[in-house]
Amino acid sequence: MVKMQLATDILRFLFFPGLLFMVFCGYLVLLLEGRLRVALYGGGGTRLRTLTGAGAEMDTSSPGELAAVVLSLAGMGVAGILLVGVKGDLFALLLLFSAVEILPLFLAAAVGAEEALRAPLLFRTAFFRLAALACVMLSISLRFPAVFSPGLETFRGEGAFNAVQLWSGVDFALILASLVCAAIAFFVFLLGHSACGVRYEAGETGQLKGFYCLAAEGSQRAVSLLFFAILFLGYPWEGGMGMLLWSAAALGTAVFFTVVRAWLDGCDRVFLRKLQGAAPLFALLSLALAIAAVV
Repeated sequence: MVKMQLATDILRFLFFPGLLFMVFCGYLVLLLEGRLRVALYGGGGTRLRTLTGAGAEMDTSSPGELAAVVLSLAGMGVAGILLVGVKGDLFALLLLFSAVEILPLFLAAAVGAEEALRAPLLFRTAFFRLAALACVMLSISLRFPAVFSPGLETFRGEGAFNAVQLWSGVDFALILASLVCAAIAFFVFLLGHSACGVRYEAGETGQLKGFYCLAAEGSQRAVSLLFFAILFLGYPWEGGMGMLLWSAAALGTAVFFTVVRAWLDGCDRVFLRKLQGAAPLFALLSLALAIAAVV
């Protein structure tokens, strides 16, 4: 019985809703982004060839790099299980997201002198992204009056905005503004790239690191889109029609983000970095408004 349960857990981690499922969904999103980018800006789709590491030289990896690969990918597999299984809380997911944001910096530091010089910039970007995500999760956890609610169970059948109706007067306006700022901060977070995404965009990876960047960025993209849908739509609504409407809303959200990301790929990199810097500002404002309502 124990062996059967262990085998089931392994299959769940690898397939639905685990790592391989998230990597596959993320790859489809990245593929669509690449096609849209070619349609908008022309070119021969070199970004897609870069994703698979085609034409790159074989590289070697240290034990530290391999550990970063395993832990980052495992983190996204566990995050997928938690989200679909309605287990854990927002801060457990924050720790799992940090694996993809921070651990890949080992890869940047190990490539060579020139690439290692970029590590502080990548770390700053990762720090901004994680700080924004942390503030968003704190503010959303304060959405109910006199209750701290970070558990994923609280999103069954309702998104974060459903809690606004429980407030009145000035507190109603504060919580509504807080959740709007949280949604904007998460929106900007989704438009950015993790450290791995920045590196494969630049095409500075070998075959192994190119595959890792594809898997890590793709799985994080899939998990973060699912996370956004659950935060602001809640878990799938009851009934056949409710499930259909929820699926349509979630799919529309994913397509919208994919189109915007493809458009932003053609923008100036300095503008994109400044845009990412706006995420923690909106997130901090969201947290401040939520605390003001609670106090």
